[in-house]
Amino acid sequence: MRLAAFLVFGGCAIAAHAQWTASSFQNPAWFQAQAQGVGGGQQVGWVQTGGTVASIRASLWSGSAGSWVDLHPASAVYSFANAADGGQQVGEAFFGAPSHASLWTGSAASWVDLNPGGVTDSAAFDVDAGTQVGRALVLGYHASLWTGSAASWVDLNPPPTMGYQHTSEAYAVSGSRVAGYVVDVGGVMSASLWVGGGAWINLHPPGNISSQAFGVDAAQVVGEVRVPDTSSHAAVWTGGPGTWVDLYPIATLNSRATDVAGGEQVGYAQVGGWFHASLWTGTAASRIDLHSFLPATFLTSQAESIWTGAGVTYVAGHGYNTQTNREEAILWTRGVVCRPDLTTTAVAGTPGYGVPDGILNTNDFFYYLAQFAAGNLAVADLTASAVAGSPGYGVPNGVLSNDDFFFYLALYAAGC
Repeated sequence: MRLAAFLVFGGCAIAAHAQWTASSFQNPAWFQAQAQGVGGGQQVGWVQTGGTVASIRASLWSGSAGSWVDLHPASAVYSFANAADGGQQVGEAFFGAPSHASLWTGSAASWVDLNPGGVTDSAAFDVDAGTQVGRALVLGYHASLWTGSAASWVDLNPPPTMGYQHTSEAYAVSGSRVAGYVVDVGGVMSASLWVGGGAWINLHPPGNISSQAFGVDAAQVVGEVRVPDTSSHAAVWTGGPGTWVDLYPIATLNSRATDVAGGEQVGYAQVGGWFHASLWTGTAASRIDLHSFLPATFLTSQAESIWTGAGVTYVAGHGYNTQTNREEAILWTRGVVCRPDLTTTAVAGTPGYGVPDGILNTNDFFYYLAQFAAGNLAVADLTASAVAGSPGYGVPNGVLSNDDFFFYLALYAAGC
């Protein structure tokens, strides 16, 4: 059922589903933006601030357009952020033609170059509990793993099979499980899982053209399988190759599952000629069309990442808005967000600083006080008025004043 509730989306009111709401991170000054990852209360992706590729900048958000942090390394030509977890963000920065796998901890100044010595090109696609995964160019791409530095690089590419030199990429990590693809004997791109420090499992379902894995958690792997009619179908595995489930078994139409968390899979599926952001719970019949929670001006959308924390599920992605003629970063949420919950700790520079943890306590109050004193509009600008019911109440206005402080105090006192 639908509720007669509304939320603000890019300056217009749209209906909210009983479970899912959606918001755009678009800034009118940006050419376009995409959200690619979500985790630990943060969202990452990229923003194009000008008309050239050189204006694409790795980006970080914490739930709103106003929270944007530019992660772009000063010496890079352009950059992308792909995933976030535990206060870390990963992606790639381009220095001319080659890219370097990159790691951040919340700011451009924190950038760490993960590119291994002797390697000309690399990228990081996911991070979990301090482990980063991606690829490095070593006579072809090799699936790769890091733990915070270039020197920690581990080559996950399988050894040759009967003289055949494999290539591979790692797209996702969860604990000791890493997912991606390996090009196997005969040139078949095969969805793959590495477990326990590097043991490779080929997940490719026999009889199909190719497959890739893009997401993993403790129980499932998700990705796509290119079936005999040449269309690509969103897929989920719970074990070996024979366990794969086709999440969108419609002939000739394309789909992809990009991430998984707690039995829920996200991605996108072709509907009426356009991609629609989608969520499944293990079967084709379970598909929820997340695109339906966007304004009618959105022509296409894709869900790229899913994360659940403090009882709220977040899905990060992007869509094309015909009203603004731009690709916009989008965050879908399900559950009740505790607005005054701002941080895990009040100690700057420690893990969890500025990352909500689902617990409202004095850490949140003192964190807000510090951001207010520092003049941080992205966090502290909350309202144009402190008088409930008056115009501008709860609407940021680009100015810090006592109204913002008393508005936060009211939120904090109300609890969650």
